[in-house]
Amino acid sequence: MNPIAFAIPIFFLLIAFELWVAHSRGVSVYRLKDSLTSINVGLMSEFSKAIGGVVSVIMYALIADRFGAFVWDVRHPMTWVSALLLYDFCYYWVHRTGHEINILWASHVVHHSSEEFNLSTALRQSSTGFLFRWIFYIPLALLGYPVQVFVVVGLIDFLYQYWVHTQLVGKLGWLEYVVVTPSNHRVHHGQNDYCIDKNYGGIFSFWDRMFGTYADERDDDKPVYGIRKPLGSWNPLWANVHHYVQIGRQVKAARNWRHRLMHVFAKPSWTPEKEDATEAFRAETFSRFDTPETGRLRALAFFVTATGALLLIAFFLVQKGLPQPARVAFCVAAVLALAAFGAWMTRRPAPASQPLAQGPSHA
Repeated sequence: MNPIAFAIPIFFLLIAFELWVAHSRGVSVYRLKDSLTSINVGLMSEFSKAIGGVVSVIMYALIADRFGAFVWDVRHPMTWVSALLLYDFCYYWVHRTGHEINILWASHVVHHSSEEFNLSTALRQSSTGFLFRWIFYIPLALLGYPVQVFVVVGLIDFLYQYWVHTQLVGKLGWLEYVVVTPSNHRVHHGQNDYCIDKNYGGIFSFWDRMFGTYADERDDDKPVYGIRKPLGSWNPLWANVHHYVQIGRQVKAARNWRHRLMHVFAKPSWTPEKEDATEAFRAETFSRFDTPETGRLRALAFFVTATGALLLIAFFLVQKGLPQPARVAFCVAAVLALAAFGAWMTRRPAPASQPLAQGPSHA
């Protein structure tokens, strides 16, 4: 059974705990529609991976079986330690290229499109990442690490990153030099100038220090979360495809083949006029996306999200007994239902402006 099925109730309990701690401290780190959208993006990601995510495992297994250089003893601790270390090194480059190559950013941008930063943000994962990510883990396959080791250390790397998506934990002293913490991951999610393209590590932060992409959180310039071209929607499907659509439009409008290729493979900020068109960020002009809500909408939003989570757990329980067409139909129906609800929740226009909410102190 997919271990994510067991993790889902724990994720929700930890979100409830974070809400309680934030309330007890008198701070606000959640907004209902943003957080439920993050959860629905995560549910959509798992339904999508149930259809196509096996590609990564199959490709890895084929390469390891045919070209693996060594035989590893899965009973020896160093097999697991070395595999985890190498996996996290590869993840650093998965993550870094996901920010620095436009077509890969189109997949990863969904994770950064939330304008809040809390444990629900950790669930806001891409539905298309499986198309590219496996390529970066070929070194583990060539070294011959068994596929079960690859899957387990990948799960460890993924689960570790859940807890660092919080504003309620301050700086952690010497740990900031070794592992990814909430403080240095807040920087990664910030729009502020000093936050851009920083802190890519999954478990270990020393990769960033080694390759010059590390930045400390600044007490006098707290991260402002989100992306500089705001999503402006609660639709989890649009969150996954909007940047692909933008690339398609840019390629169609490009004047020559060089520009077309650059729109696909250059940095997301590249334009024909400037190699880097990034403009300075001004926190005072940033306005969080929002739409009006009613008690009925809130109740329906909770119901849809809870139903989606239960359906995902149920799917994990019964998927092995389902024929492939039924699996695909189940997942496609779930994705379309989540997309339809997100589009409905977005249908009313946002207010003209929203004040920037006061975040918690990290002193």
